[in-house]
Amino acid sequence: MATNDPTPALEEQFAASARAERAARAQSLIKNYVLTATGVSLIPVPLADLGAIMALQVKLIHGLAKHYEVPFKENIAKSLVTSLLSGATSVVGIMGLASLAKSVPLLGTLGGMGGVAVTGGAVTYAVGRVFARHFESGGSLFDFEPARMKSLFKRELKKGKEAAAEAKSEGDAAPASA
Repeated sequence: MATNDPTPALEEQFAASARAERAARAQSLIKNYVLTATGVSLIPVPLADLGAIMALQVKLIHGLAKHYEVPFKENIAKSLVTSLLSGATSVVGIMGLASLAKSVPLLGTLGGMGGVAVTGGAVTYAVGRVFARHFESGGSLFDFEPARMKSLFKRELKKGKEAAAEAKSEGDAAPASA
């Protein structure tokens, strides 16, 4: 005799809704860090901005780990970010050159800030998306394999360039509206 118990369907709907809400909160966290990373470009000292962006990315991973209730170890997170970025040497190189351009007064500083803003925001977006996806699937820092995530990182980096440009324009518009 078949039962028409709606409980399993309701539980499935509830679980799907909870996953969607958790993913939305993770995306909001990522967006906040992208905004902050674009703002870090205002640091006028060459290469200091890159250190600040790396620190932000580790803090983002910490926030995502907390959000997904995953154990966090700062030294492991730093190592994983460094390893993940090693697959995007051209982007990291561009970000480094943009940061070094700040050593040229006025135009170099302005150009460097713009380059670091977009590139730093894009890399932060990609790092956040990769770790959110990994944590969402039940992974942890201890089973994260950067080599397996590099293709996802590169795809998210492309999306991140758009997100960072949008965040930069939001940041540029914020003082004007205040």
